[in-house]
Parts: sequence; structure tokens; C-alpha cells
Amino acid sequence: MHPSPSAPGSSLADAERRYKNAVETIIEAYEGINPAPRGQVTPQQLDAAIKQFLAASKRFDNLPQSSLSSEREEVSRLGDYGISLLMDLSMWAKRLGLDDIEPEFDLVVLSFADWTVDHAGELRTIEPLVDAFANLANRMREANTLEHLTHRMTRIIRATAPLARMGVGQTLPTHPWRLLNLNRGIVATRTHNAALMEQVFDELVSNLPDDARNFFAEGMQQMDAFKYPIHVRTVMAKYFDRWTRIRMH
Repeated sequence: MHPSPSAPGSSLADAERRYKNAVETIIEAYEGINPAPRGQVTPQQLDAAIKQFLAASKRFDNLPQSSLSSEREEVSRLGDYGISLLMDLSMWAKRLGLDDIEPEFDLVVLSFADWTVDHAGELRTIEPLVDAFANLANRMREANTLEHLTHRMTRIIRATAPLARMGVGQTLPTHPWRLLNLNRGIVATRTHNAALMEQVFDELVSNLPDDARNFFAEGMQQMDAFKYPIHVRTVMAKYFDRWTRIRMH
């Protein structure tokens, strides 16, 4: 299966610019409250570590594609390191009440993930990616931007490490792997692109067979609630009928 196309504008150079502006706001707010030492990692320490990640990542950017397979483990570890650090820093932003910079963090963390995938790595921490995609989808209305987001979600899903797919709590409704696949199904439906819907639905069934029937049942309810066009209804009805019959026999 061929990977979904990469997302334009998702380079680390762009992410680094966005990150610099966001982290300066966080550090300024943190220093403004003059916190007493508590033994926890500070925004300044996280910033220093993220800058190390950005510096280390550049070593891989000049490697030929043929050499990246031998670097897969190191790229995966480095990407996971950057994503985890950024997740911790975003928690500081929330504690400091800096909700306005969340969109910037969403774009930065997805760029870290894109870098990992582009360099043949696998993604081991996907919770912040799920949240970022959900936030972006909520702000999008145009079909072409939703299609672009669907392709980007597909790349992330296909590059997710087995442990992140099957880790602790995999049967919980809020498990990141489950949410990522279901959310992609919703975003694909909103594109009104029948071919893209079928591609995503086939993968959803493969990745989450136990959730397929409920997903398509809820999808049929949404068809009337949001007045979807007939070609979208036709695709949803086909998968609903197929999975309803499977479960009835």
C-alpha cells in the first residue's frame, strides 16, 4: 500500500519558527508568576531539550532516502523524544492559561510527526497528534482542506508503531489509536469525496473491526441531521448495510 502524500508546509523549519514564538510566550508567563522550585521540569528546561531535538534532527535531513532504513530506530526515538517534550510544554501552556497558543502547538507537534515519518521512522506517542488533528478539523470547513487533513492523518496512522496501536487501554473508548481512526473517518465523510471515504472506511474496518458497525450506524444518523448529498449517503449506506449484515449472521 502506497503512503499518503506528504503535507505541504509541514517542514521543521516552519515548525521551528512557530515554536520559537510560542515558547517565548510560555517562558515569559512562567517567569511572571515567579514560581517556587518544586522539582518539576520547567519550561526553560523543556525548551533547551526541544532545541537539542531540533539540532539533532538536522543530521538526518541530508541523508539519502536509501540510508534512512538503517537509521529507523534512531529516527523513531528522536521523533518520540521531540513529540513527548512538546506535549509536556503544552501542558505548561494550559497551566498558565495560554489557550491562544494551542493552534501553534498543534501545527508544531504535527510537523514533528511529519519529520519522523518523512525520515522512515515510526510514531510511538500519538495522543498529542490525535488532539491536534481534532482541533484542526474543528476549524476547517472547505472540502480541499479537509481532504488534505485526511491524507495527513492517513500518513500518521500508517506510521504508528504497533505498541501505540495495541498498548494499555486499547479497548477504552478514549484510546488514542481508536480515536485517531474514528476521527479520520469523520473527517473523510466531511470531504464529500466518495473515493476517499471508501479508502478510509476500508482501513477503519481493518484497524477497528469491533467499532465498524457502530461507526457506520452513527454515520447514517448524521446523513439526515446534516443533509449530506446523495453520493455521500450512498457510500455510508453501503458500508452500513455490509457491516449490519455481517453482525446479524
